[in-house]
Amino acid sequence: MDSVSVDNRRNSEELDKVDQSPNDLYAGLRRIPDKFPRVALLILVVELGERFTYFGLSGPMQNYINNPYDPGSGLPGALGRGQSTASALGNFFKFWAYASTIIGAIVADQYVGKFKAITISLGIYIVGLTILVATATPAGLKSDAGFGGLVTAMVVIGLGTGGIKANVTPMCAEQYQNAEPVLKTLKSGERVVVDPELTVQRLFMWFYWVVNVGALSPLITVNVEAKHSFWLAYLIPLIAIVLSGIVFLSGQKRYVKTPPQGSAIIDACKVMNIARQEKNFESAKPSSLQASGRLSKYPFASSPRYTDQYVSDVRRGFKSCRMFIFFPFYFVCWVQIWNNLISQAGQMALHGTPNDLLQNLDPIALCIFIPLLDLGLYPVLRKFNINFSPVRRIFAGFLLVSISMVYASVLQHYIYISPEKSIHVWIQAPAYIFVAFSEAFVIVTGLELAFTHAPKNLRSFISALFWLMIGIAAAICIGLSPVSEDPKLVWMYGSLAIVGFVAGCLFFLCFRKSDLDDPFIPGLDGVPAEGNGQHVTQVADYGKHSEA
Repeated sequence: MDSVSVDNRRNSEELDKVDQSPNDLYAGLRRIPDKFPRVALLILVVELGERFTYFGLSGPMQNYINNPYDPGSGLPGALGRGQSTASALGNFFKFWAYASTIIGAIVADQYVGKFKAITISLGIYIVGLTILVATATPAGLKSDAGFGGLVTAMVVIGLGTGGIKANVTPMCAEQYQNAEPVLKTLKSGERVVVDPELTVQRLFMWFYWVVNVGALSPLITVNVEAKHSFWLAYLIPLIAIVLSGIVFLSGQKRYVKTPPQGSAIIDACKVMNIARQEKNFESAKPSSLQASGRLSKYPFASSPRYTDQYVSDVRRGFKSCRMFIFFPFYFVCWVQIWNNLISQAGQMALHGTPNDLLQNLDPIALCIFIPLLDLGLYPVLRKFNINFSPVRRIFAGFLLVSISMVYASVLQHYIYISPEKSIHVWIQAPAYIFVAFSEAFVIVTGLELAFTHAPKNLRSFISALFWLMIGIAAAICIGLSPVSEDPKLVWMYGSLAIVGFVAGCLFFLCFRKSDLDDPFIPGLDGVPAEGNGQHVTQVADYGKHSEA
């Protein structure tokens, strides 16, 4: 592994500060990532528990809604509402869970901070799961409480999911406080750049690896659902989220905590409004307004918070948000592995394999692929100075998800023309694997850009906008419910393949020359960070350090 830990107070002969100009940063020296702070692992535990819970309850949900209770059919079921309703409710759940990230971000950035927002969301999550377990019991189903309890649980759990998803990613990344690269001499004598940009990239890759370890929970819950009952399958995620919450709270005195900024979102909107009136962000900077004699026109421009650096940060965050416009077209394809492909598997020869088991190929593939990228492919590319930039990584992800939809469309065609249940279910596997590979490029890179390009007091909000794209995609899929049934599925999958491919090409054309590919060091720019009773501040001038 090519990472090293960096102590910024080491002997100056071993570590030297690096000028932040791109030419100096890339001047013939190999870049390597730093190690993560250990306290970040406690935050990863809550994400592991939340994803274990979310996917653990989502795995059996298609069968829970779709199939009636019929022990002799070989398919587990409870509500018997049909595939169209099951897909619509599943997409509603995803829409609400990811749309509510905006609520979680606003609560964190403006009112209580990320730590308290995550803690409150854990409590909400537990309440929702308790409702789901209670109404999925035999007594609950016999009293016709199953459907109402499911919808209520979806609303409550979705709110808890949004609060956690919006805040756990930026809070985890904020535990890494080094804001500038340094030079290090390795034992081999090679001088390398220990680069915070690569460190944050690696952090998000392993963060998503943890997400997918948690996403393996359907391996447990779908088997419990098939062999015992739905209520027991849902009880397992409830226990997992409680345990992860306990671990998370155990580290509360060790976390670096960025306090809420009160009017952070409103301030950013004011900046964008001034930039709109001044025609661009450069003219909206207080130095430019002062030079043109227009500073007094905008009361907010006289605020001490309104600086040239803050305007530049808002500009960068706004420009990075433009890329999110294309992401719903990716996620419309991605969502298929959690509903329609499960139903497709039910039309195939199962040979004892639960039809909702194959969805676990997605996280399994990612748990293998992410380490290969981080420890193999990316270091080799850096060694040979091959620039596999964020825009190119996202474009590659769009292409891979389109290939997955083409495969699903062709497979669906052969299901229609072949004898009933004559095609082995494992032939479906490549559709899941292509989607998994695409996630490593699109979702990981999207999260990285949402954090590194966001104003420091709006990291939760910008991350929430990224997750909101899944909610928008789920809403689109709700509109696709009428065609999410036989015999229209061949054309549905084929259309999604075309949409994903075209969106990926347009994304590449729009952003191939943008500053999304520019190196950017995510310091804290003067935002106070509370940790261990002290304050940690990174100044706006990235050529300087300040210490806790």
